Amino acid sequence: MPELVPFRLTHNMIDAFGAYGYNGPFRKTCELTQGLLRQNEDSLMTILETFLHDPTTDFIDKKKRTNPRVPDTPEAVLEFVRNRLRGLLPGESVPLSVGGQVDELIIQATSIRNLAAMYIGWCAFF
Repeated sequence: MPELVPFRLTHNMIDAFGAYGYNGPFRKTCELTQGLLRQNEDSLMTILETFLHDPTTDFIDKKKRTNPRVPDTPEAVLEFVRNRLRGLLPGESVPLSVGGQVDELIIQATSIRNLAAMYIGWCAFF
């Protein structure tokens, strides 16, 4: 099962951010980072594309993937990353602003439904 949350943002993590929660320095840092990633998309994608041509990297997986949300070829993974960098959600054609994308990621990371589906050893509610 793939990870359903983009990063760990449990109640304990939010409490550690202090009075502002995730709406203070954490959000601003996320927005700055995402903005920098978007500005440097070409450089980042060039680096990632080297993995397509690396003969020592074995991308062949013997198991069939059962989750359609998980890209199953290296090219599909790169396209997924490119879409994420551009702020495109799966199935959408209009990109989100940097702030909108950060909002969406925080919503996914704090979703009780997503956290409840995580591996029990992850201790999402502690």
